[in-house]
Amino acid sequence: MAVAVASPGVASFREPAGPTPPRRLTKEELVKTHSTHLKKQDSSPNTPRPVKQPIMSEAYPASTKSIRELDIIPLTELRPETHHWGKAIIVKAASQPFLGAGAVSIVEDEFGNADKLAIYNQADSSILSGVPEGCVVAVKEPYYKNNGADEDFMICVDHPSDVILLRFTDPIIPEPLRLGPLLQTAEDWKNAADRAFLEKDFPTAVFCYTEALETSDDASFKGPIYTKRAGTNLILGRYDAAKADAMASITGGPQDWKAYYNAGRAAYGLCDYAESNRLLTKALELNPTNASIQKEHARCHDRLREEEKGDYDFPTMLASLGPHSVHLDRGSFLRNTRIAESPHHGRGLFATRDIKAGEVVFVEKATLLPNQYDPSRASAALYALMVRQLCDNPSLARPVLNLYGGTYERSGKEGTIVDGIPVVDVFLVEAIRNKNCFSAPRSTLEDTRPSSPEGRQATGLWVHASYLNHSCVANTMRSFIGDMFISRATRDIKEGEEIFQQYVPVKSLPDVRKKQFRDWWGFECGCALCTRERRSPEAMLAKRRDLLAAVEKLCNKQMPGRELIPDAKIRQVDRLAKQLEEAHEQDVYDGLPRLTLIYPCNWLVGAHRGRKNHGKVVKYALKVIRNFGFKVPDESELWDPREMYTNSGNGTLMTVHVVAALRRLAEAYEALGHKEMAERCIEAAEFGYLLVTGFKNDLTTLDK
Repeated sequence: MAVAVASPGVASFREPAGPTPPRRLTKEELVKTHSTHLKKQDSSPNTPRPVKQPIMSEAYPASTKSIRELDIIPLTELRPETHHWGKAIIVKAASQPFLGAGAVSIVEDEFGNADKLAIYNQADSSILSGVPEGCVVAVKEPYYKNNGADEDFMICVDHPSDVILLRFTDPIIPEPLRLGPLLQTAEDWKNAADRAFLEKDFPTAVFCYTEALETSDDASFKGPIYTKRAGTNLILGRYDAAKADAMASITGGPQDWKAYYNAGRAAYGLCDYAESNRLLTKALELNPTNASIQKEHARCHDRLREEEKGDYDFPTMLASLGPHSVHLDRGSFLRNTRIAESPHHGRGLFATRDIKAGEVVFVEKATLLPNQYDPSRASAALYALMVRQLCDNPSLARPVLNLYGGTYERSGKEGTIVDGIPVVDVFLVEAIRNKNCFSAPRSTLEDTRPSSPEGRQATGLWVHASYLNHSCVANTMRSFIGDMFISRATRDIKEGEEIFQQYVPVKSLPDVRKKQFRDWWGFECGCALCTRERRSPEAMLAKRRDLLAAVEKLCNKQMPGRELIPDAKIRQVDRLAKQLEEAHEQDVYDGLPRLTLIYPCNWLVGAHRGRKNHGKVVKYALKVIRNFGFKVPDESELWDPREMYTNSGNGTLMTVHVVAALRRLAEAYEALGHKEMAERCIEAAEFGYLLVTGFKNDLTTLDK
């Protein structure tokens, strides 16, 4: 997906230093105000923390330098509304953190100067999500900003890689801030870590296990610590670190089965099932009767089979969904497609073999999908999850950061490890999220039901699917079951052919579509429909727009229910529909959808159905299907609707409305005594519903 977001280059951020604040608040004043916030926090400890999403107009780059390349300055040299390039500060937390959208602490430098530090975008798995009092941190190239009131300033850290938690013995810490280690021996640190683990304070446990490892030179002591830290990192979802720890615990003895087991589980968490299988096989060789290894090994084989064969039990997957369980334990089937340069927009997906209409093109497990189906919070939840995963699992950086980010200027060092942590630019993350995310219901099947709650959408990232380019007359449809993205061919696709999808439901009017694609994704659609419609004179476009508006006004943009529509109103709509049909040039629309006719023809289907005028229902239902680009005859001709998906060429637009029209056709044919035609229409509708929902389903669910 693509969208153009204007963003200034790095050089434009090198603004001159601002003026010195007229007065800096003292440490006592800062602590007094901070204490009032902490009291409010204590009174509502379970309030969910909000997410600070980046504002692209305020973008600035993440630091890519090591702390040891920067000049350390005192807090008194910070200037308001200034990014201090080439500089850094080292400060000690002098208060407990106030936890809101970020973690706000009062900090002091080696000279006793105090200020307010706000750290945003830290994962819950990091101890920096709430810096404990007494810890020392380094902030690289700090941004100092006004906090909305006179004399109220703070150091604002948006990029999670711009702040580093320093070890107590790090020589870079100035002498006045150096407390020395809080604990003296590696055994003390191990015991502290064990206590934190039992208290479920896993970030602190990781920190203490790390201190134990750094304090000890005894290899026999370190091995079990690596194992414990690996297990803790697995709980936190820090799979890269868990795998590295597990491998570091290998001694060459028979107990190494646990190291390979933990490493295999970590690889599984990264969806690297081939590597997980290799590691778990080694664990089984060392401990062949262990039930846990056997279970994980079998589970891994299931994922490998899905990757190889695309063999899914979709009904079982749907049945396993719950309000808090949308992440399915399944692999991705991608072998029918490959990523390559596209003649349309950047890179795209191409078929690696011939794919028949109705076949699965690919099935992909979400790279990232929060279990958050409130649209008002879905985007923020996905952004926060993206930042967390890029921090916690640097191996994800390349596939995610390779996605299109519009015009946002990159340093080229995003994702690289600096000072032991990956560089994460939150504004680039947000640009990528904007251009590559998908809105997804919990399941597309449930979303097609009239009783389904409106607006229940999550926002997720599927890296492979993000390479699909848009076409208004796409050759695939997408559907969702939990965090699984299902792509099916809506018509036959040849090997080497580019695969397209609709980014959003296609608007009827070409000028509206053009603005939508330009403003949001930054491209001009080059599909057959948009290309042909550009040949249509502006006067004809205006005529179709006015006629459609007249129909919508007459019908109040509603569809008929079971009520009896007056003949006079039906004749008015019919007259306008005929004028609208005549306003479509034959040379422009031959073999292509005529989208402005969909609403009036659908309305007429409903109106005549209410009057039990079955012949008219057949006439207008056929028009609905024809206006979606499918080759169908006039109402007087016999035809086989089951062949419409393969005999209609490359100018069709498949939606659930096609399925509904086929059902109305079947109903009308049945009433007219054409039972065989009714059965064929139902078969065609079932096939269409397969395309819409992702797997074979009972059509009656459309009425529930």
